[in-house]
Amino acid sequence: MNAVSMSAPAAAFGNPVQHSQQAFRALLDAMAHPGRRADTGGDVGHPHGLAPSLAAALLTLCDFETPVLIGQGFDVQAIGDWLRFHTGAPAVAEHGRAAIALLDASHLPPLDDFALGSDEAPERGATLLIQVPSLDGPAALRWSGPGMKSETPMPLFGLPERFWRQRLLLGIAFPRGLDIYLGRDQALVGLPRSTTISFPEA
Repeated sequence: MNAVSMSAPAAAFGNPVQHSQQAFRALLDAMAHPGRRADTGGDVGHPHGLAPSLAAALLTLCDFETPVLIGQGFDVQAIGDWLRFHTGAPAVAEHGRAAIALLDASHLPPLDDFALGSDEAPERGATLLIQVPSLDGPAALRWSGPGMKSETPMPLFGLPERFWRQRLLLGIAFPRGLDIYLGRDQALVGLPRSTTISFPEA
């Protein structure tokens, strides 16, 4: 048995009740106000290479009935062991089976690989947690929809343009679709399926 498999999983919330409630409020606020940064708090253990904000999201959203896909760019075994230890969530390899998918901005599969739900059960669409290199940048997109007072300029968040083109096309499937969190350090931004994406030239 190697040293990695013998080591204990990283810690989770320092104060499970207080910090899980803080993370839950941050996730709700991020979805209620697309594009607005929400702080999940810094007191959360996480495997190496995983942003604390996305670690908090995983601990909050997952339980033993939540199939989770851990994408390329992460230590799949370490994060899978950590998540299973703290939440019981099973890991899956098929994109279409994932209720939650942890993805790295530099290794993004096509968005339509994931479950979009159905018109009768749109809530069965997957939630994507995407670790991005930055939550800043020059305006390159416009977001609009529920929770936003007006059309709002937004950056690319270090994600490739093809990702945003795919997300734009998914808008026609509403209420089916994907709910997305973009995370970096202790902060995250919510992108619900109800938000419309457009490019300035469109």
